[in-house]
Amino acid sequence: MVFLTTRCKLYRHLSSFILFLLIALQSQAQISVTENDFADADDTARMSVAIWNPLLDFGATGANYTWDFSSLEWQSQYVDEFLNPMLSGYTYAITFSNLSFNPYRSNIAKVADNALTTIPLLSSVFTEGKNFYYKSSSLYRQRGLGMKVSGFPTPIPMAHPDTLYRLPLAFGNQDSAWSDYAVRVPQLGVYVHQQHRVNEVDGWGTLTTPFGTFDVLRVRTEIRGTDSLYIDSLNFGFKVDNDIQREYKWFGKNQYEPLLQINTQAGVLGLFQSFEFVTKVVYRDSVRFEPTGIWDGGKEELQLNVFPNPNNGQFYVSVPEGVTHALISLRDISGRKVLTQAVTSGIETLRITDFPKGIYILTLQSTEGKAERKVVVQ
Repeated sequence: MVFLTTRCKLYRHLSSFILFLLIALQSQAQISVTENDFADADDTARMSVAIWNPLLDFGATGANYTWDFSSLEWQSQYVDEFLNPMLSGYTYAITFSNLSFNPYRSNIAKVADNALTTIPLLSSVFTEGKNFYYKSSSLYRQRGLGMKVSGFPTPIPMAHPDTLYRLPLAFGNQDSAWSDYAVRVPQLGVYVHQQHRVNEVDGWGTLTTPFGTFDVLRVRTEIRGTDSLYIDSLNFGFKVDNDIQREYKWFGKNQYEPLLQINTQAGVLGLFQSFEFVTKVVYRDSVRFEPTGIWDGGKEELQLNVFPNPNNGQFYVSVPEGVTHALISLRDISGRKVLTQAVTSGIETLRITDFPKGIYILTLQSTEGKAERKVVVQ
């Protein structure tokens, strides 16, 4: 009897331990995403634009879910650069200054297109779009945007800011936000954009892409918006309902941007609301050296030599003659900046012997153009 009692107690303890272990393992996999997992000013993230495979199910989700998007094929790449609003230009720095009493306070800026810079009839008037954001421990919010209007930098603060996320993100969270802004169109009238954003953290689990396998949260976003144009000469305006925009985003720890984002578009009327057309697939990635090339934002490609390459962590960069006010930066394949150095001579010496061996991307940026080179440290 004593033996049986002891064995029963042992079983109970063992069962409790196994249950505790399972709960602990589950809590480790179910991450939360905080402000530290989003980019700060001066960070970069390399992204790949992928060809969509219609056999993949982007809508499937749930608790402890496994998403396998390893079959995605990249088509092009770009580097998202997050900027300091104070360095984005004098007029922007004043409007979006990072001061506690400023209603349009921003601490991050990013080059981005918007409706006005892409509409064929207006894209010649509105150019070089930027978005301005404020990130804190409790929210990530767009405060406004900026564009060159007929060649002049013009800040456009939002009357009601767009709250992209309420932080920290955790499974089951839901939130929504209204936002709007108005822009005067030269010699025409006033353009107004309004939208309603709804976020739901509808899944957690493991995501696999060509970049790797990660613990993630999945966020589904639906945006319904309208565009209005009031024409001064006619004393008349009209409003157009936009198609429904949906974003499916998978967030990981310390990745700056979604590890995967799939954008879709659906009609606003009748049965068309149930048909989603994939408009964009982009995922976090390392450098891909393929014939399809890497998009460099349309900047002029400079001639740049790196030698020796491969090297042991010390190498030289031959800067083209006539290049002034240039900056060299070096990043690892995940996009993390490991070195920044101003150009002071025709041949610059770089030393990264304290960093791990592997592939790095060297970028030279100057008023004359830009160049990127792969550097191999052995």
